[in-house]
Amino acid sequence: MTITAPECLPERGLVPASFALGQVMLGLKNRTLDMSRFSPVPEDVGTPTLDEGHTEVRRQAWLNSLRLADHADYARWTLDSLDEEQHPDRLRKWVTAVSLAKQKKAKPKALNGIAYGNVGSGKSTAVIAAGGYAAENGLMARYLKHSHYLQWLRPNGAPAGYSEQQVRKLFADCDLLVLDELCGEMDNANDWVRKESGDLIDARVASGRPTLCATNLTSSRIGQIMGSRFLSRLGGGAALFEIVGDDRRGPVSWGGGSEAAGPSWG
Repeated sequence: MTITAPECLPERGLVPASFALGQVMLGLKNRTLDMSRFSPVPEDVGTPTLDEGHTEVRRQAWLNSLRLADHADYARWTLDSLDEEQHPDRLRKWVTAVSLAKQKKAKPKALNGIAYGNVGSGKSTAVIAAGGYAAENGLMARYLKHSHYLQWLRPNGAPAGYSEQQVRKLFADCDLLVLDELCGEMDNANDWVRKESGDLIDARVASGRPTLCATNLTSSRIGQIMGSRFLSRLGGGAALFEIVGDDRRGPVSWGGGSEAAGPSWG
């Protein structure tokens, strides 16, 4: 490292920082250093309000989690692009409260958030937009599908380069976990599924790290599948975001006969 030498040095130009610092200290000792040549540092040049050096790291971590779930195309959605039925303002306030709690090293009032509603109503888009907003506001956020997590914990099931232990740590330790399709396609859960799912939520609750979930199922149905303890840990004091409406994918119908009723919620 080099800096421009002060005028008190015999030669101007670039000199080693250690030498220049030594001359400055010598000048202070001998009271010969002209302090009038040093301009005051503006207040806005001080310590940045956000750790700008880590902003890009958080953004890439969030995008990588979307890529890992084959959801990279969802990265284009932001809270500003949501409609009112997806509660962008409430999601923004919840994420902001979580971010402030982290700064104060406190536990947020509503630790977890649960977005629920019918298939295709826009839940995934909403929680992913919230996760992107969190990554921009000081939180290490990661996206995860419930089924992927269970798949990656099975022998040889983890993505390339990861071990089962690394998968657990990756999603247990992030500041915000966006857990999508909670209990998706599950009619019941065996003891292993309950344990691994419960351990993830338990670890996050115990450390005060929030989880934002999206599900098509009612709380009672999730309780039937995962057990009352899991439901209590996840839903205790959680913020609820009801997202209902027509299927945004616009599926077409074919064939005849009556259609099976979908899951209820609320």
